[in-house]
Amino acid sequence: MTTLMAQVRAELGDDAVIHGVQSVRGPDGATLVEITCEAAGGADAPALPRPPRAAPAPAPTVALPAAERDVAAAASPSPSRLRPWARQGLGGPDVLAFVGPTGAGKTTTVAKLAAHPRLFPQYSVGLLCLDTYRVGAVEQLAAYAGLARRPLEVAYDAADLRGALDRLGGLDVILVDCPGRGPRAERDLAAVRDLLRRLAPTEVHVVLPAGLREDLARRALGTYRQMGASHLLVTKTDEYPDDWGHFELAVEAGLPMRWIGDGQAVPQDLRSAAPRLDAARASARGRAGRRVEAVA
Repeated sequence: MTTLMAQVRAELGDDAVIHGVQSVRGPDGATLVEITCEAAGGADAPALPRPPRAAPAPAPTVALPAAERDVAAAASPSPSRLRPWARQGLGGPDVLAFVGPTGAGKTTTVAKLAAHPRLFPQYSVGLLCLDTYRVGAVEQLAAYAGLARRPLEVAYDAADLRGALDRLGGLDVILVDCPGRGPRAERDLAAVRDLLRRLAPTEVHVVLPAGLREDLARRALGTYRQMGASHLLVTKTDEYPDDWGHFELAVEAGLPMRWIGDGQAVPQDLRSAAPRLDAARASARGRAGRRVEAVA
């Protein structure tokens, strides 16, 4: 995997845009890792000079359009919100866990957050993969971690978790890719619940794809809120740009939102949730006002 990442950086530069990582079956039956990517300025853009290594190494800088830089800056949490433990003098990294149903886009979202140059510019960031059930999940996140130059730990069970957290303990932020489970898979959800209890995360983001039926979204959100979910994160808004249901659900549940995903490109297809969430709140206030007028 390290050799593969070095080859990608050598050919496309450190600013390569990743469109997808997947495991494929080779002609001899071996499992291969397929990476779809291009240089930051397009497929024909020259590779940028490799920056000097540092400890910890920063995420590679990506040349973003001005409008996109503004959105990324708006999405970046303030230090006072991102690092509450530091203000309280408790020490240790902040742990952001990402949970949700299978196929919601958790792994890609974690990769975007890890690689985006504007989200954690002042902090050292590591990745923790707990999704060892899905075929190719570890390889996928390892590929993203290699390109972003972020340390990655994998925990296959609760016994591995403590050691993985200890090895990442010197970082500022740990992004955790949790196993994907449906709201009806009670046994599997119990395992996720136990992992979250052991993690004691600072934030738990429920990742739901746009286009998911409202009843399924409500059930999933209710299940994960019982596990301590603190935020909602909507993905695939590029596929369902007119779907406001999840944002209205966040307003109804009183859950904050930081980011949304609107495509597969890593790290570009990540946006601030603020504009859509604010619009959903305004719509909810308008509906409440009309109901009051109707009653009066």
